[in-house]
Amino acid sequence: MMSKITRDFGELAYYKTGQGPVLLGLSGFTCSHYNFIDLAPHLEKHFTLVLIDNRATGKSSGTHSDYSMKNLAEDALAVMDHLGVGQFGLMGISMGGFIAQELIKLAPNRVSALCLMCTTSGPPSFDHPKKLTENDLRQMALWEPKAFAVAMTNATVHPTLIKNNPDQYQRIINLRLENPMDLEEKIRQNKAAVNFLETPYDLTAIKCPVLAMAGSDDRFLSSTFPSVFKNVIPHAEAVLIEESDHYFFLEKPELVASKLNQFFQGKVS
Repeated sequence: MMSKITRDFGELAYYKTGQGPVLLGLSGFTCSHYNFIDLAPHLEKHFTLVLIDNRATGKSSGTHSDYSMKNLAEDALAVMDHLGVGQFGLMGISMGGFIAQELIKLAPNRVSALCLMCTTSGPPSFDHPKKLTENDLRQMALWEPKAFAVAMTNATVHPTLIKNNPDQYQRIINLRLENPMDLEEKIRQNKAAVNFLETPYDLTAIKCPVLAMAGSDDRFLSSTFPSVFKNVIPHAEAVLIEESDHYFFLEKPELVASKLNQFFQGKVS
């Protein structure tokens, strides 16, 4: 069920489904809540899911000025406040992991457990020599939409997916096509993401249980990143989903959901 709250930029859309302890899901760069769409049927059996359309994605309003990952974390907390939720489990996919880390800084006592999925963090633990630029995004915008969706899907799913599960491969392409984002909004969001990656982040400040998960063949970031989180955060676990890439959560949703259910059960109440 989709609902909205009013924020300083306009309306923020969120989706609530399931029953039980609350899990909050935060999506990646240019993505609406669809990142969690195939995980939801498996998670909602055990948890109440709250999934957010970040600013300028999905049914949320567009923006007219720059913002930060901290602002997106404040949006997420505003939804939790609106729902009267005190403590909750937290999931961040890709850029959603940046938002999740900012949320931990804002409200560490409200997050019972954290799953960081195909994501990264700032220095000193992580180094990112190549980041998207405004020019990169403007060049990408010149592509025909379907060709771009196919190219981006090929770059973020395992090469075997098109043969092993052609229906899911096409579904991922369709989800990209059905959830476009305005170019200027992409540029603002990318600026916020780059600023996060260039700002030091003290991962040892994360005190709740942590699961870091990625596809075993992630070409967009790196399949080594979960082990970096595990090495820096003493209580963290690292899991790789075999024969999957950056979009492992859509490539193998049933397996990923089983890992999430196993991790969060008993940690979120």
